[in-house]
Amino acid sequence: MAGQAGAINLMANNFNADLAYSQTASEEQFWADVYRKAFPNIVNQMPCPGDYESQRMGIDRVILLSNGMTLRVDEKKRRIEYSDILIEFLSNDKTGALGWIEKNLAINYIAYAFMESRRVYLLDWMMLKRAWHKFGDDWKRRYPIIKAQNKTYTTHSVAVPTNVLLGCMRTAIIIEV
Repeated sequence: MAGQAGAINLMANNFNADLAYSQTASEEQFWADVYRKAFPNIVNQMPCPGDYESQRMGIDRVILLSNGMTLRVDEKKRRIEYSDILIEFLSNDKTGALGWIEKNLAINYIAYAFMESRRVYLLDWMMLKRAWHKFGDDWKRRYPIIKAQNKTYTTHSVAVPTNVLLGCMRTAIIIEV
């Protein structure tokens, strides 16, 4: 979809329905399997559902590793497989509330899942943020902006091709001073 500068896709959205979908308890085994594969030294993992402070800080799940390390994960789910990853930069166009990429979240990872294929991209939060700061403006010019219409407001995301995002994140690990 490169070269579609300014392309806008409108889609109907219902925040409460999407939140309920994202917190579906029936998929707990799916997430347990994901984290067991991702972190071989996992001891425990605990979901953090509901409208609590942890949710406002982006924390959907807390993972405890055998070395005592605690990881915090923000889980994103899309029902079917796409060749892009949506990066939300404006949560509410009426209030100007920032999207999750623009927030200072207290997380280590974004677990971005395509539920149909059961594929999950475990994205390091700090590297994703570095990539966004370096390439975000370019991505918004080059790739489609997806506007999710909620009841009284619209959420804006950019559909960054997965291969582009992962490549940019790889460059984000290199620090030149």
